[in-house]
Amino acid sequence: MSDERPSLSPAPLPPPEPSTRRGLLVAIAAGLVYALGVYGWTRLNAPESGMLLIGFLLGAPIAACIIAVRMADPKGVRGGSSHAGVSALTVTVMLVCAGVVLREGAVCLVMAAPIFFGSGILAGWLAGKAMRRRAGRLMSLSILILPLIGVPVEADRPPEAQTRYVTTRVHIDASPETVWNGLVDIRAIGDAEHRWNFSHDIVGIPRPKDARLEGTGVGAVRHLEWGRGVRFEEHIIAWRPGRELGWTFHLGPEAQTRMLDEHLKVDSAYLRLEEGRYRIEPTADGGSDLVLTTRYWIRTPMNEYAAWWGGVFLGDFHSNVLGVIKARAEAAA
Repeated sequence: MSDERPSLSPAPLPPPEPSTRRGLLVAIAAGLVYALGVYGWTRLNAPESGMLLIGFLLGAPIAACIIAVRMADPKGVRGGSSHAGVSALTVTVMLVCAGVVLREGAVCLVMAAPIFFGSGILAGWLAGKAMRRRAGRLMSLSILILPLIGVPVEADRPPEAQTRYVTTRVHIDASPETVWNGLVDIRAIGDAEHRWNFSHDIVGIPRPKDARLEGTGVGAVRHLEWGRGVRFEEHIIAWRPGRELGWTFHLGPEAQTRMLDEHLKVDSAYLRLEEGRYRIEPTADGGSDLVLTTRYWIRTPMNEYAAWWGGVFLGDFHSNVLGVIKARAEAAA
């Protein structure tokens, strides 16, 4: 009989992962370089580069994530979760670089993040599955041409323009006359009077600080001051004491860039604030319902998406200023 015993030596180690940490960084960098090239291409072909759907909003993150996944795992041998992770990391670095290098503001980054992450992660996941076959690898690479083609095509075909409204209502335990006196002039708003909200406290949109009326009746001018040195005018177009106050917005170049974002002007080819209006409705309990409505105009390739964010930002502003008026009117009453 043989005295030989079964070998207890460990099983051979699995082959190394297709992508090392350095390889992953190179893959992400390659995706970012291509996305930056797409950004430059849009700047050359379309002045409103951020408003191109195929050319930039979808094209840049999709292309960057496909390139990163393609270089990190050329044959698609890793799982879908790995490809999704590479894509998510690529988009995260893209957004950070957009803020640091391209100086995109918080508003642009917050609005772009869901589109970038959604389209980028899906594209990277699908590309990883497709690259298990040679035909799939060729097809995924061919998609990289779409942003370059989409830029000049979209630049020559502006999207549909739409008018939108955001309306907010609050009940105030004060008479319509008291409410009116508190909304025509809203002076020296203190920090303690503001309410916490997403738009002002997380995104960083400046808060209203002061509103002073010059003159009375239609044709009067309200001079407004917000945080970060934002100053602009509201020209009165409707004047019914105790009932209604309406105005149009008049913003200079400095206020346009500081109100939301340096790259998201509020009087541009894709966004315009048109009119604001307070309406006071007497209630049976002797109080008042104060209704604030803002009308604005948008022209983007995703008007529904843009309008949703318009509701968030304007809704937070409405709630903030209505809260100030409510507290002051009830204290006066």
